[in-house]
Amino acid sequence: MKKIEEIKLVKEAKFIKGKKFLIALAGIIIFLLLENILFIYNANNKSRAIFGQRLNGARVSELSDGQITKLIDDKLTKDSPLRLQYKDKTFMVSQADVGARIDYKKVLKDLHKVGRGENTIQNILTQNKALFGLSNTTLIGKISQSLLLIKVLSIADDINADPKPPMPDFEMSSKTVIPQKNGVKVNTANLTRIIADNIFSPPFFAPNIPTKEITRKFPNYDMEAIRKQAGESTHEPISITSGGVILRLTSKDLVSLLTVTEQPNPKDPKKTIMTLALDRQKLTQKLYPYAVEVEKATNAEFNDHDSRVAIYSQFYTGTRRLIEVSTGSNFPPKVLGVANQTGEKIAYLTFDDGPNIIYHPMLLDILRNKNVKATFYLVGSNSKLYESTTKRTVNEGHIIGDHTLTHSYLAKLLPQQIYDEIKNTEDILNRFLESAKKITLFRPPYGGTNPAVEKVALSLGLKQKLWTVDPKDWSDPSTEELVNRVIENTQPGSVILLHSNHFSTVKALPIIIDKLKELGFQFRVQE
Repeated sequence: MKKIEEIKLVKEAKFIKGKKFLIALAGIIIFLLLENILFIYNANNKSRAIFGQRLNGARVSELSDGQITKLIDDKLTKDSPLRLQYKDKTFMVSQADVGARIDYKKVLKDLHKVGRGENTIQNILTQNKALFGLSNTTLIGKISQSLLLIKVLSIADDINADPKPPMPDFEMSSKTVIPQKNGVKVNTANLTRIIADNIFSPPFFAPNIPTKEITRKFPNYDMEAIRKQAGESTHEPISITSGGVILRLTSKDLVSLLTVTEQPNPKDPKKTIMTLALDRQKLTQKLYPYAVEVEKATNAEFNDHDSRVAIYSQFYTGTRRLIEVSTGSNFPPKVLGVANQTGEKIAYLTFDDGPNIIYHPMLLDILRNKNVKATFYLVGSNSKLYESTTKRTVNEGHIIGDHTLTHSYLAKLLPQQIYDEIKNTEDILNRFLESAKKITLFRPPYGGTNPAVEKVALSLGLKQKLWTVDPKDWSDPSTEELVNRVIENTQPGSVILLHSNHFSTVKALPIIIDKLKELGFQFRVQE
């Protein structure tokens, strides 16, 4: 009986084993059949991606080339900006921000090649991965290196911070001390690489922005002495007047501008000491609305430099008196040679104080990308120092003009000094032009002109050109503020004054151009 049962068990085991074998065999046959169907499908549909293939995570195997192109434009480049993280801050970088251009032909070509190589086994493996949604092709294209650099520097500008020494909290009446703060600096080379590697296929998790903490040992100082000095320095208000407009900095205003800074020790220049100072950036923000009032009242350029000197002199000497500050010109600005007073929407982009090897080339890149020509008023000494940048400015079709040899305030110089400043620059700039062409435009620094300056310029065959829109890009406004200042004040025939040595200008220029074009403006060079 036992033997019969053992025989039965053996038969059942053989049956189960045979059944498993048949199931496995059937699975293999079905799998091979499916593989064959997929292989035939992919072979007969070479104009489309293999079955299940994805592009930046989106399934595209059922789409034609035209539909894939539309998918890229409608969704893949709009809904997927690259997110970058720094602590609790998130920075968004779109493809438009870095001038990214999809290489549609290459993307489609690569899609069609996936799973259709010479290696059959590799094709089968790729085909199976695609079937389960694991085969993914990413977008590829080109990036504007200049716009990429601008974006990187913009992010860095928002994060970078210099170390701050421990300092009294001047706005508190108690003995509160603001602890020393370490600085931070973005690794721009690594950030550039992260953006370039991920802009076409942003990862789900935001990459961290690479930074380095900056520490610094500040010399010890007597905080009570600084606090006492702050009380003495802010006890009385400071006032300046320009063009009949008075700026009054109250004690509260002055306290809000205070900072502690490290400076060379007057008794031993090799050592440093901590001293009380006015925060330059905060003072710039304080001066801007005043500058607007002065220029509105006088129709002349606000003298930023002399205004600072007047404020500093009162602050550091302890004297308090109303100081008269002249505007940048004793004569109302004259806009010479501006055509299109009929209302035709023409604007003139002009850039002063170049060239340089950092921001000036970035501006040239932007103008080239936007297909816009501008007028650059160049300083003679800079043009001689940065010859390649000057040559590039001319070679790319922009007009260059005379902005004096050393950026001097001509209205205070003697006639011979005025002549030397203008003539020497004219001689330098003419070397960069074709032999038949000569420099014909001249702009006095700060708008500092008078009859003597005009006479010298005229004797040299130069036309004096000033401006009608001055957005104060030198005051380091935010990009949004700088753009608004230009857009809100530009009218048909406007001459826009910008500078080629400020990063704020570089960040704002592409937006300024786009917004003015949207408003129907065209750009021309001055003649």
